[in-house]
Amino acid sequence: MSAIDTSVWYKSDYGTRLKPSSQFRDRAWPLGGYPCIGMWMFLLPGLAGFREFSALVERARQSDSTILDLGCGLGQDLRLLAAHGVPTERMVAVDVEPRLWELGYELFKDGGGRMQAKFIQGDFHTMTDEQLAPVQGKVDLVIAAQFLHLFSYEGQLVACKRIVALSKLGTTVVGFQQGHVRPVEYRRPWGVTFYQNRESFVKMWGAVQEETRTVWDLEVREVSLLDWGMQEEDFAWMSENRIGIEFVISRVS
Repeated sequence: MSAIDTSVWYKSDYGTRLKPSSQFRDRAWPLGGYPCIGMWMFLLPGLAGFREFSALVERARQSDSTILDLGCGLGQDLRLLAAHGVPTERMVAVDVEPRLWELGYELFKDGGGRMQAKFIQGDFHTMTDEQLAPVQGKVDLVIAAQFLHLFSYEGQLVACKRIVALSKLGTTVVGFQQGHVRPVEYRRPWGVTFYQNRESFVKMWGAVQEETRTVWDLEVREVSLLDWGMQEEDFAWMSENRIGIEFVISRVS
């Protein structure tokens, strides 16, 4: 596994449309040098492109629903739900870098109590049960967008089992991540990442179900990264075998 020059993730030619937001990208980059920041993915439609989006919003709007966003970054996915009428006081955001979350208040202009989600700083793999008490057995919707693929296979397995530990009957886990036609590991500045395909992702969740003695309904699909709003020029650093993975997973037992 070879390391990558992360400068390929930081696009400097962004045109006039993105100029007003460039200060936020530039300030976020030193806090989290991930492709989703350098390549402006935090401004893309994200979950809004899912065919299940309307149903997810309807679920999140229910008066007793709790939403958990893992690896929330600037909080763009929670803002998307808020824009569709989901109350923010029932949202919980988790990330290792609180300054990204704080920057989100400036980007989306919703500080001063408008965005009322509870932010919890920590590494999801090692957070204590006390830290996660607000969502223990209560979470209805888990957002894991551009999150699981940050980790090795073992790290993804641990994260998924921890998600299960927070879940209840009816909990839905939704997300998307970069994948590969044939599963492969890469070394990144933060550690080893494992890019999956649909088959390996479904197999991993089979192991999760077996180890946690739960049953989940799996909707997992391979998509083109163009479906996320990316452009061909964004792919220059990627393998030609690149794919996107989208998933909507619901606990049924």
